[in-house]
Amino acid sequence: MNENKESWTIGKPESYLPKGEKYYIRMNIHERVQHHIVWSTFVTLAITGFMVEFPEEWLVMFGPYKETVFYWRGLLHRIGAVIMTLNLFYMAGYLSLNTDGRGYFLEMLPRLQDAKDFFQNMNYYLRRTDKKPLFDRFNYKEKLEYWTGWIGNIIITITGVFLWFQEYFPKFIFDVSVLVHTMEAILASCAIMVWHFYEVHLKPGKFPMSTIWLHGKISAHELEEEHPLQYQRIEQTESTSMIPDL
Repeated sequence: MNENKESWTIGKPESYLPKGEKYYIRMNIHERVQHHIVWSTFVTLAITGFMVEFPEEWLVMFGPYKETVFYWRGLLHRIGAVIMTLNLFYMAGYLSLNTDGRGYFLEMLPRLQDAKDFFQNMNYYLRRTDKKPLFDRFNYKEKLEYWTGWIGNIIITITGVFLWFQEYFPKFIFDVSVLVHTMEAILASCAIMVWHFYEVHLKPGKFPMSTIWLHGKISAHELEEEHPLQYQRIEQTESTSMIPDL
């Protein structure tokens, strides 16, 4: 929990927080660092990876520098891949060895309630009910995106190893890896650009961008609106801690 009462220095992440608002930690420093590594390596890998799929007519724009450009493309792609893979180990270590990480992992696990929330949310969207589902720290959409992200990272890492060291594997493995690697990259890019960007940055109430990924804080109003069960639990804990001893 954070009371933002200071006049923050312009340019720092905290300067995006309006004064007088009550804030809670949504992403701690480990989770923010992991997120920054994920998005930066994703952008690097997407750009340098899809360059291989450019039609020959597009490559004319590089002129005599085509070989140099593609040399650096390959190098940057491999550097980004190594950093992304190391980040997977960082994330796994955080989830298993850190107290906050273990709590994050347990709350991110799918539950039967997520299925119930999904159907209730669909009924709400279809106007068959006026009651929205009450979400806890993570809703079913966030859990789905998180775990599909893990699965996608593992798939693209394994196939990437097969492509990088193709001389050690049969041609069949190489051919299948090219297909799976490319399809997973396209799927991940579409999911990020359509689903993640809308849910986190572009939907009403968050446009043009949520700043939680910068400073890790969520306002009490947004927490109550998006994660009411977590908000109620925090408020109850705070009110209980304020009861004087008799």
